[in-house]
Amino acid sequence: MHTARRLVTLASTVVVLAGLPALPAHASATANEMVYTAETTNGTTDIVLLDLESGATRNVLQSDPANNVLFDDAELSRQGDRVVAVRYALNSFNILTGSLVVVNRDGTNAQTLTTPQSTQTTDVSHQNPVWSPDGSTILFTRVTVTQGATDADPSTIATSLHTVPAAGGAITDVPGGQTGFTADYDPSGTKIVFADTDGKDVGPLVVMNLDGTGRTPLGPEGALPAWSPDGTTIAYDVVTQRDPAGGNADIALIATVPAAGGAGTVLTVTGPSGGQRTVAEYPAWAPDGESIFYDFYAYDGSGNELPGDLWAVDTSGTRAGKFRGGALDEAQPFVQGPAPSSVVSGTPSRFKPVPPKRILDTREGVGAPMAKVPAKTPLVVTVRGLSTDAGPVPADATAVILNVTVTNVTSPTDVRVYPSDAATLPGASNINAVRGQTVPNLVTATLSADGRVSLLSSGGTVDLIADLAGWYTPTTADSGFTSLDPRRILDTRSPSVGVPGPGRVQAAAPIDLQVTGALPTSDGDVVNVPADATAVVLNVTATGASSNTDVRIYPTPADGSTARPLVSNLNLRAGETTPNLVTVAVGAGGKVRLANAAGQVNLLADIAGYYSASSAGRYVPVVPLRFLDTRVGIGSAATTVDAGKYADLKIAGTRGVPPDALAAVLNITATAVTSGTDVRAYPKPTTTGAPPTVSNLNLTRGVTRANLAIVKPGDDGRVRVRNEGGSLHLIGDLAGYFL
Repeated sequence: MHTARRLVTLASTVVVLAGLPALPAHASATANEMVYTAETTNGTTDIVLLDLESGATRNVLQSDPANNVLFDDAELSRQGDRVVAVRYALNSFNILTGSLVVVNRDGTNAQTLTTPQSTQTTDVSHQNPVWSPDGSTILFTRVTVTQGATDADPSTIATSLHTVPAAGGAITDVPGGQTGFTADYDPSGTKIVFADTDGKDVGPLVVMNLDGTGRTPLGPEGALPAWSPDGTTIAYDVVTQRDPAGGNADIALIATVPAAGGAGTVLTVTGPSGGQRTVAEYPAWAPDGESIFYDFYAYDGSGNELPGDLWAVDTSGTRAGKFRGGALDEAQPFVQGPAPSSVVSGTPSRFKPVPPKRILDTREGVGAPMAKVPAKTPLVVTVRGLSTDAGPVPADATAVILNVTVTNVTSPTDVRVYPSDAATLPGASNINAVRGQTVPNLVTATLSADGRVSLLSSGGTVDLIADLAGWYTPTTADSGFTSLDPRRILDTRSPSVGVPGPGRVQAAAPIDLQVTGALPTSDGDVVNVPADATAVVLNVTATGASSNTDVRIYPTPADGSTARPLVSNLNLRAGETTPNLVTVAVGAGGKVRLANAAGQVNLLADIAGYYSASSAGRYVPVVPLRFLDTRVGIGSAATTVDAGKYADLKIAGTRGVPPDALAAVLNITATAVTSGTDVRAYPKPTTTGAPPTVSNLNLTRGVTRANLAIVKPGDDGRVRVRNEGGSLHLIGDLAGYFL
């Protein structure tokens, strides 16, 4: 490994083994936050607190260059109210020595916990502090460097583990930790893991009880171990290649090992690229345990350490990249925050499809006053009791499917649809739009106890439109759901699928698409939908429009009528490519009609599932909850998703969603898009292979766009959300699931 690069700025005359083991993320009253070490312009280092979602930063401990004082190795307490760190200062022998300091999160009431005693020939430092899960104790490493008697004698280094009360008090030796270096508690606080280095920079990883009993080697060698929030896995730092020149330019990567022991898994994506020698170290788990933050830096051609950045990696080791960084060194991340909240599940229900019915239009005074909706003012719509061609929405309806459109937008906004009695405004959004846009999106909206939904726009004034496609009730008389691997059953381009021949859809000539029976797919296969299907779920994409238009999707009329319903599913401008999920009742002959309002347009349709009396799947509505956000490290690593990369999002078997969930209803949003691309959501495959020829989002540079998806979980209860080009960030909000 290396000497601590952030200490060389004060010309330390000793070798210091530095590292930050990370405390597991526990429930916290604060937001998701990170503390890290940040280099200043004068070369010293401060401790910085970062709010992961807002991006706001605040210095908690500031260096004092005039008195040769700097700070390092910070960690938040489990409640996020206090920070422990190492204060490095020159002692009376002009040797840089580390002592432990505890301070309030706002930087007040700093308290020194330890004062190591050094001599002219022996330097003692306390470092790598770790909070116990109950916040009462600090576990740390004592590093003792003894200078040789002559210049020809090498210095010797000894390490050991100790604890000190967080409120101050006597230091206690950790039984069995006499040669330990860098340690961490398990989530219960009854065990610790540490590297048994005996004065070296790495050593065998060992787990033992706090009283020193049950000492068990894990298997691999490494340092800086960090226990996962669920207690199943330990992340650590491993040296994969020593400096061939005999210097300090060793290559190190992040690795994981089961907490029960076994072979280590090196996350190779945290390693060097382009032949450059790099170091990945100081692993720290995200609160949901789905990714790991770490410190990443490289060496120059002479083996000198360059300023480092904060990076993140998925626990599967499929994707890694920079989370935060700049010209100055930022290092040693540690994350703390609330444990991921579980879904609040409603009553399992079956579906009643209806011909699309407009229930809200603020332009026309339908379902609400004829007036634009102001920002941050919920528009409450009563849904139960509304009349449709299939009768009124029943009193026991638990959720409804709405195609919601925002138009006449005056400034950038997002629209959120949620039960009107939700205790707090959900952080999940359904539609993102900028000034002048008209944007639709399918929403599966959970109803309040009195049968209402709220629609809220975050910015400017907007008009809102909602078309009802059906409802869910606990009755057994309606239709269940069957989830399918997504397959393309319509493509009017050359070569065509689902139509006799290629050609854009004319305004005067709608398509009647067969959606029951044996349906040919674009990959040369067949997908089967039974004759008793009452509705199908299609992701419909319009592309190559010759003029501004809308596309309307509805059951093929039994009477041969050419009248079109006063609803729309897609709104697009000339030249745009726009998708939207559609749940549509099956019409005459097992078909649905796709009608283009103006000009010519190509249409594509990917089937995701169907409803039928014989299908067993019941929908469980939930209050919308964020499951994925690659900007901050929810559900996947906090870094962009590059071309050909993906997030394997855990849904079934986590956060209150049962392991046997058949499908997830997920609103997927892409933002920070760098180039034209599409995003595909599908079951995580058990083997490698080409992704399916489907798409859920079609994007251009700079847009933020959302689309609902119904996705069947694959391997390990995960769905794969893949980006095909450029880079972007992905957000996923769960609206419900099927059992």
